[in-house]
Amino acid sequence: MSGAAGKYAKTFVMGLQNALEYRANFALSLLSSIFPIVVQVFLWLAVFQSAARPSVFGYTRGELIAYSILAALFGKLAAAGFEHEIAGDIKDGRLSKFVVQPIHYFLFRLCSFLGEKSIHYLVIAVLTAGVVFALRSDIQPEPMRILVCLTALILSVAINFLIFFSLSMTAFWIQEVWGIYLAFSLLANIAGGGLFPLDMFSDSVRAVLNLLPFKYIVYFPAQLLLGKVPSGDMLASVSVQLLWILVLTLVSMLLWRTGLRKYESVGG
Repeated sequence: MSGAAGKYAKTFVMGLQNALEYRANFALSLLSSIFPIVVQVFLWLAVFQSAARPSVFGYTRGELIAYSILAALFGKLAAAGFEHEIAGDIKDGRLSKFVVQPIHYFLFRLCSFLGEKSIHYLVIAVLTAGVVFALRSDIQPEPMRILVCLTALILSVAINFLIFFSLSMTAFWIQEVWGIYLAFSLLANIAGGGLFPLDMFSDSVRAVLNLLPFKYIVYFPAQLLLGKVPSGDMLASVSVQLLWILVLTLVSMLLWRTGLRKYESVGG
């Protein structure tokens, strides 16, 4: 293994070790996701009972329950969480060691992120498989859809990572970013379909959301399993995900270089 590859492989392993050390935190965060799911399930049950209709916004009761569970799992799968660490590195001057050493900060964060999330991915994959099997009457677990969904989930993790890496660059200009990160996370969750399907928004709101990358993080993968995405549109939507990854990579690199000049100008 080359020296450069070895450095990033070591970073991945360190992230994995960190995840194993704090596995109780992940278990608790996963358990904390159960409460919102239960609330949503009872909400949809109440809606269908009062509406006395077979479907709401084009979804049956079973489909909305399945969507709520899948959205929670997919949201947990793509979650970032490193933005506060980056802000701390910039604010406290720890970024300086990455500037002078032969290691790229973006790749360091990416490998660390994947290492920390690797165990989480396995757990969520098992839980998702269980949900698909248990709710197979409301989900379309066709082999092709499952394959495209897996691809879409991998790309959704990349999209979310790039979004939050770019957001983290605000720490170069703003010292106290906690409120910004919290507000952005809440809005991104709603815009990505983390709370309810985007079909429930008005046409004008959906037109705006369709121009943003957030729908490809939770909403699109969940729609794939629910059979809401026509077979002919699946690969086209995956292509849009790839396009967003390219755009967000360019944006993140531009913000990094611009912020780094700012960081150096104040002495880091």
